[in-house]
Amino acid sequence: MELNTLYINIQIEKGRLNEFFVAKPMTTGIDDNWKQWWDSCEMYNKTELKHIPTYTKENNRNVVDDLLRDSFFCSTEQYDEKKQQWGFTSLNFSENYYEILPMLAFLKQLGMYTESGYALIYDWMWGDEAVMAFVEFRAGQAWLEPITTHAQIAPKILEEANRYLREVSENFYKKGQD
Repeated sequence: MELNTLYINIQIEKGRLNEFFVAKPMTTGIDDNWKQWWDSCEMYNKTELKHIPTYTKENNRNVVDDLLRDSFFCSTEQYDEKKQQWGFTSLNFSENYYEILPMLAFLKQLGMYTESGYALIYDWMWGDEAVMAFVEFRAGQAWLEPITTHAQIAPKILEEANRYLREVSENFYKKGQD
């Protein structure tokens, strides 16, 4: 089992982020963007995408808090007041496309509150070049891009994500040493 890493880095005003956090998780119907992304996914026993499950939490803050509380995920969160940037990571997120669908619905909903940014679910730890999902936030929406490998991501974005994830990983490792 080689879990992929979740990395989110978005530009968002603190008030808008708080509005998102108090909202109940929801999903939209399957549109062309979902279909294009799903068709690009490389997986075994692929079936037609018929339903996008959503988290069954009271609000979006609870989704984040559950990931932060479960030490298995090795999750972190930070908000930079000066830059108005929110970041979230889960080093051990998922290996399964069907399992990531609720997170992608979460990200799609987050897009309505966000100015810009991106999210990745990719093989950061294990050296494979695979990308499960790349989400770009722009113009008040989140777009699933049909990206399947590291080479398809702008080098600056990948370098920034990799650098930050190394820092997060080192901090978790140091905590384990104490």
